[in-house]
Amino acid sequence: MIRRAIHILQSRGIRSLARAAIVRARSLLAKPSSLLPIYQDRFIGKSGIEIGGPSQAFSRRGVFPVYPMVGTLDNCNFSASTVWEGTLQQGKTFVFDPAKPAGQQYLAETTTLNELPSETYDFVLSSHMLEHTANPILALLEWKRLLADGGTLVLLLPDRHHTFDHRRPVTTLSHLIDDFNAGMGEDDLTHLPEILALHDLERDPDAGDMEAFKARSLRNVENRCLHHHVFDTSLARELVEHGGFKIHAVEEIGPHHILLLAQKR
Repeated sequence: MIRRAIHILQSRGIRSLARAAIVRARSLLAKPSSLLPIYQDRFIGKSGIEIGGPSQAFSRRGVFPVYPMVGTLDNCNFSASTVWEGTLQQGKTFVFDPAKPAGQQYLAETTTLNELPSETYDFVLSSHMLEHTANPILALLEWKRLLADGGTLVLLLPDRHHTFDHRRPVTTLSHLIDDFNAGMGEDDLTHLPEILALHDLERDPDAGDMEAFKARSLRNVENRCLHHHVFDTSLARELVEHGGFKIHAVEEIGPHHILLLAQKR
């Protein structure tokens, strides 16, 4: 019923309403993770950084509502202007929870966080961001560098079975390793032919028609909308372990989340 209503809105050209309907439907379908009560001591009063965001998933009504617990939270986004957050300004401007002080906003590539000192944070958060990165292993290694010994990684990834990627094959770990060894940069478009052939536009109302989607995709280095790689739970596990983390828990959360909680080795 919800999907039919969304299709009606799309067919009538009311994409803003279709997008709002999708966000609302996802919030109604998603249930909070069962993991946070078990691992909350890793976040209560602690210092962390989020890559991308702020994210609804970590908010008070999210699937992993950690924002109200943390002591301080900084943030890093790749640009001063993004599709998801709008305009950003570096400095103490990262507002993630109305009851918490704003954190430091950094503007930098997630794979080259040279401005941030090593072993600074107790935890790193990332929600539906790593799939937008051309070199996920390099990104994970940078995030690990930021963590103190024993620090915690909370990673949310999209399960390809329940997203517009469902027609695409799951990426292999060997492919990600090859990208890392090749020093793949964020201007990479080698996956674009596959994406254009298999992307399900009916599940991606923001993308417009194929002509608009292709035009946006060709400017991916500016907007970062593409999913370079396609994940399922098995690949998510392999990637995080390869990045030097010990996985404590993995949970599949409807409608489309893969949640991993891991510790820096």
